[in-house]
Amino acid sequence: MKIRNTILVIASILLLSSCVVKSLNPFYTKKSISFDKRFIGKWTDSKKGVWTVIPFKDEITKDNPIEKMKMEDLQLYKEYKNSYYIQREFKGEEALFIATPFNVNNQTFLDFYPLEYQDDINNLLQKHLIYTHSLVKYDVSQSGEIEIKWLDEKKVESLFKNKKIKIEHKKIGVLKENFLLTASSKELNKFIEKYTKSKDDNKWDTSTKYTLTKTSDAE
Repeated sequence: MKIRNTILVIASILLLSSCVVKSLNPFYTKKSISFDKRFIGKWTDSKKGVWTVIPFKDEITKDNPIEKMKMEDLQLYKEYKNSYYIQREFKGEEALFIATPFNVNNQTFLDFYPLEYQDDINNLLQKHLIYTHSLVKYDVSQSGEIEIKWLDEKKVESLFKNKKIKIEHKKIGVLKENFLLTASSKELNKFIEKYTKSKDDNKWDTSTKYTLTKTSDAE
């Protein structure tokens, strides 16, 4: 099936590079999920990438009706039926993601998760990869444009250094230069609640951000 046999270019997967906060667990809880139809469609971003966003349940049921699904596909359907299936094309390369929308303190967020990478040439590389979740702040302007901003690693790293937050994490990388959140989704939700209420006016400053302009509705 397409969703389980996606071939991605590794450079595209690294769209979510070391400058964004990464977590082993989702940033959302089941209760916080909040689907928004406004995100569905085809968009161009501020860096000339093209985004196609459709409901995940539409993608997984394409030529694959629920009553005939294999167990693995049915599990995916149940887990992500309120999520988006996102394809981003940039400079001839393609990256595919599952993004789950959720709400905390009346602010909408997206939990981004890359789909499976498979390439026989890089099979050894594949065996070393661990896919992680990242947190995106999601805002819709009056004109209909969507601004998405990833939570920047430097902002959270500063909180760790100044002992302003206590959340489970591990140092990773060859030189232990980055960190990976290992807290539960419930704990991550509590962190987001506190972070959105903080008095830091620059808490959402980030180098990983896009402004999406709609070009058409997704088919």
